[in-house]
Amino acid sequence: MKKTYIIIFFIVFNFCYSQGKSGKVLAEKISGKTFTIEGIVNYANKNISDDYEKAKFFYYWIGSNIKYDNELIEKMSSPNYNYDLDYSYNLSPKLIFEKKKAVCYGYSVLFKYFMDKVDISCLIVSGYIRDERNHYLNLNKDSDFSHAWNIIEINEKWKIVDSTWGNSGEIEVSDYYFDILPERAILTHFPENPKWQLLENPLTLEEFNKSIYINAIWFKIGFDQIPKVLKDDKYYYFTYKKNSDKLDVNIEISYDNIKFESLTKITKIQQDDINYLRFEKKIVTKLLYVKVNITKIDEEEFTIKYDDVINFKLQ
Repeated sequence: MKKTYIIIFFIVFNFCYSQGKSGKVLAEKISGKTFTIEGIVNYANKNISDDYEKAKFFYYWIGSNIKYDNELIEKMSSPNYNYDLDYSYNLSPKLIFEKKKAVCYGYSVLFKYFMDKVDISCLIVSGYIRDERNHYLNLNKDSDFSHAWNIIEINEKWKIVDSTWGNSGEIEVSDYYFDILPERAILTHFPENPKWQLLENPLTLEEFNKSIYINAIWFKIGFDQIPKVLKDDKYYYFTYKKNSDKLDVNIEISYDNIKFESLTKITKIQQDDINYLRFEKKIVTKLLYVKVNITKIDEEEFTIKYDDVINFKLQ
């Protein structure tokens, strides 16, 4: 009888433990193992009860097992490119799963397939992105920066998920692109349908281009607020909440957004827990591009430099 109790206890404990594991942990546990596409769905349903963790499981599984198809991107600009032969597999979740590669639309298609299979409402959002290559969008010229991502509805709230950017290879920011806060998503992602900005007051394209571009690394190394640019009659102020003495923020400027030089005439002011980088308005004689870099000293006192973390314009 005692052995029976022990066996029953072990089975119940093991089931509860598995159900309580995070989606990320379970995705890492089976990454690289052989499954059918139906088998992955069954595994998630068997081991995860919470919808949020279930969605996170598929986000991390895709990031670990589906590679970005750089070869296809190169081929798309070639005269030998054939949509039906080269690109169309991105429309089929089963072909994406089989090939273990995709471009952004394919990532969105596969993620939506998994969400549909586990009864989580999901849509594909089409739009544009900006990054360190392209801080400002021109929709007539920037077809290379068209993009697709997903939104999912959990507990009657829509959440933004970009499994393509979650697979960027940057370990420090891979977590960032699941359930991105709308006010952070709009820093880089511009949906064709303003509704999917999920903001109370959606931005126009003009407002988007006037807003600050911020790389996700800003938040992942510890800054928890979006910085602001303030001004008075004489000065501009780049302001941000103080994070750590081991993080140094500096500014470079350019009049062509190509050749940058350090802004040397700058005053650093700290008031309460807010830092102000103050510089004179008179340097803005014409359109000025401002780039923010960060230097970090890690636990072993090594210096790590993050370039072009923030970019904005002054005029």
